[in-house]
Amino acid sequence: MSTLQEAEFTHLRVLDPSKVAGLEFSIHELLRQIAAERTDLRAIYATISPEAKRLPDVLHTFPEDQRTKAQALYEAMDRREQACARQAEQNFKMALGFYDQSRSCIEFIQKQLAPKRDVYTAAGRYARATAEPTLLHGRM
Repeated sequence: MSTLQEAEFTHLRVLDPSKVAGLEFSIHELLRQIAAERTDLRAIYATISPEAKRLPDVLHTFPEDQRTKAQALYEAMDRREQACARQAEQNFKMALGFYDQSRSCIEFIQKQLAPKRDVYTAAGRYARATAEPTLLHGRM
């Protein structure tokens, strides 16, 4: 996961959207697999202890030597997961910044292309500007 996120960040920095999109699909597939594995692990924890949902909830059932190894592995996985979450946040902020920048550039171009008042039509006459909203007065 970490490697994929770092590659995504690199492609974001060099503005290569096709590679970013490909990596996004890989990241989403990996997240789907991780979610499925976590569901399976929760079922295993529940067989050990019905109220258990995470590894620390069942560590007390492990022998002492396996408990320390399992705790160390759990802490290492947790640190890696936190690092991946920070990288995902950084990637999200960069992608959102590019989106905002692109959107503002498009809006600027659209405003520049919109005809102003007193412009000629294709027939060579002044275009009639649409009247400003007003109240209607008169008889019916």
